[in-house]
Amino acid sequence: MRSLFPITNHLVYFNHAALGPLSTRAFDAMQSHAKDQRDFGALHWRAWYEEYDKLRASAAKLIGSTPKEIAILKNTSEAISFVAQGLRWREGDNVITTDIEFPSNFVPWTRLKKRGVETRIVKSTNGAYEPHDIETLIDARTRLVSVTSVAFHNGFAPDLVAIGEICARRNVLFCVDAIQSLGMLPMDVRRAKISFLGADGHKWMCGPEGATIFYVAAEHLEELEVLEDGWTNIERRGKFIGSPDELLPDSRRFEAGTLNTNGIYGLRAAIDLLLEVGIDDIGREVVRLANHLAERLEGLGYRIASPRPLRSGIVAATPPTVESNTLLRIHRILEENGVVCSPREGMLRFAPHFYNDERDIARVIEVLSKV
Repeated sequence: MRSLFPITNHLVYFNHAALGPLSTRAFDAMQSHAKDQRDFGALHWRAWYEEYDKLRASAAKLIGSTPKEIAILKNTSEAISFVAQGLRWREGDNVITTDIEFPSNFVPWTRLKKRGVETRIVKSTNGAYEPHDIETLIDARTRLVSVTSVAFHNGFAPDLVAIGEICARRNVLFCVDAIQSLGMLPMDVRRAKISFLGADGHKWMCGPEGATIFYVAAEHLEELEVLEDGWTNIERRGKFIGSPDELLPDSRRFEAGTLNTNGIYGLRAAIDLLLEVGIDDIGREVVRLANHLAERLEGLGYRIASPRPLRSGIVAATPPTVESNTLLRIHRILEENGVVCSPREGMLRFAPHFYNDERDIARVIEVLSKV
């Protein structure tokens, strides 16, 4: 697998929680499309449209849905905002999220206060929470629960199946920001009873930026107002001038204009590689590497801030001695020595993927031991 990721020739790359490198498969697919557009313009547009359908099919296989429940958007923020602004809220409704969310899954909900919607926030303990903590906030006016599948800063992975069961039992919609897990951990939207899900392809799926999977469960399609209108999300019936304004009958109704075709080629190739390797095997290997890395870091005196047991590929750690600018200094030294991670929330965030191995971890420890 390492040969499919040329970045391994240059770096120890443990930064997939920020941006994943392109595999040779994704790069070749994007290069081929770019060359086609360069040499032939729009001549092969039919093949491009077929690629949209192929991406929806691959994405559906990855998350356990149907292709008709998949829309292609530009980023996760757009997907979550489509839910937040598209639901027909009533004054006095409430939505539940948590205090460890990335802004993409926090701000869209808090901004609903101008529509009379209350945002209830689950308080985490040591960077984690239990499904019961969510249920205690649900009442008769709760319309939706929205959580992230893996916390961006410390790698906490909530029990989505248990949360989904609670939401189904209490007749509450369930929305998931899956950008920090899709491509790294298995996802089954049916088993977890997820109503809406958004995930950009540029992190753990190792695809390009600007291409996002937006899942809307078929049974909830009509509960979302379409916020953007254009020429691609309506039943034109072959007409441009004076075309009908009837929306498409599936999730394509959220694709209001020209899509990121080049990004779609790359993301489809990236997802197909993940499916070929096997997402269950990928998940097991990533968690194994994360635990091995955590043990080695602890051996250097680092404190692991990620909730135990580790259930994702994100390992958050703090140095033995924390002084002014210590974290940024260590981060800079790591980069100068070819090790890439991210400083987040007062911690160093390491995020290995399935093609990394023990040699990469040994290199991280070697550099840190000299700091």
